[in-house]
Amino acid sequence: MGSVEHVPRGIGDEQLSTNAPLVRALVVERLEMLWRTCQPFMDGSAGIRPDPRFVESGIRVLDRLMRLYRLDSPSAGAEKPLELGDRAQLVEDALAALEGRK
Repeated sequence: MGSVEHVPRGIGDEQLSTNAPLVRALVVERLEMLWRTCQPFMDGSAGIRPDPRFVESGIRVLDRLMRLYRLDSPSAGAEKPLELGDRAQLVEDALAALEGRK
């Protein structure tokens, strides 16, 4: 067999900074895929009663989306932090917008 050149693997700080928007978009896309998979088992459209396992998974997806969009921390320019109901509405609006892009 021939010689195989060994290329060092790794992600440096520059690649992290450059690729962050792409990776963030990929993460959102995959979280949305998980949400679409869980939703029929949460809202009853799968023809069965809501399954607590899928509800828990849906909550985790929403939590990660909230953190990704930094909805769990106040904006730098905001005068007052968002109330819990406001955050929930923002997440619902964002999910509705994303679901509308199917």
